[in-house]
Amino acid sequence: MAKRVWLSCSDFIFTSKIIETARHTKAEVISLRGLDGLGSHPPADLYLVDLDAKGFDPIAAIQAARAASPALAIVAFVQHERVDQVRAARDAGASRILSRGAFSERLPALLQSGA
Repeated sequence: MAKRVWLSCSDFIFTSKIIETARHTKAEVISLRGLDGLGSHPPADLYLVDLDAKGFDPIAAIQAARAASPALAIVAFVQHERVDQVRAARDAGASRILSRGAFSERLPALLQSGA
């Protein structure tokens, strides 16, 4: 069964890479700006959040997703030097936090497993 993935990322190139990888793994990606419009989308197996995103608060998005769905796997990705964002994401309820490089390497497995 294909995984449904919510994605909050403001980097167009990185978003394209995630969507292309999802096509190969048969995952369905629903692109969200933070959690705007979340109520109109079906539940997801996985939520991917760019901690470096512009235009929305990724920490607030993680908190809202965790409150709405306590069992949801939330994977955040960030530039490795953003220690402040890593701590904030962990405190907000992210399941895993990866550097952008590690996230890129593990993306196919994340999309297939949903965690």
